Amino acid sequence: MFETRIQTYWDDADPAGRVYYAHFFRFVDCAETELFRASGAEKMKLYDEYGVWTPRVEAFAKFLNPIRAEEAIFVRLRTRFKGEKTVRMEFEIVSVTDRSLLAEGYVTAVCMDRQSSRSRPLPPAIREVFARPAAGSHTVDNGY
Repeated sequence: MFETRIQTYWDDADPAGRVYYAHFFRFVDCAETELFRASGAEKMKLYDEYGVWTPRVEAFAKFLNPIRAEEAIFVRLRTRFKGEKTVRMEFEIVSVTDRSLLAEGYVTAVCMDRQSSRSRPLPPAIREVFARPAAGSHTVDNGY
């Protein structure tokens, strides 16, 4: 499992000071980017090199407790491959303060060739990055 610390801000929140639900998915995207960085790779450079995108084709979240504005959270990712072209990133969002579960769910992405706009197998270098959370535990603290 891969875990990274993310700081929330006032502009993530609604007027009541609670993080807007759609931002939970943005935090998962941030964790995905940090997964690539922890692997020593820049996500967009790899995608440019191989001429691919990974559009999201499915997303689900169960919101258990609110995140308060300016609260730090941990996002945990576990990946599962569905064939050669698809990766499912299962996530948990937990409080830094007490490790309580705030949300859980998944995002499914399919590898797509930029030129043909057709699905294609994940390039080995990208697949290796996504395989890391399935192989073991890794935590990144960004110091926010």
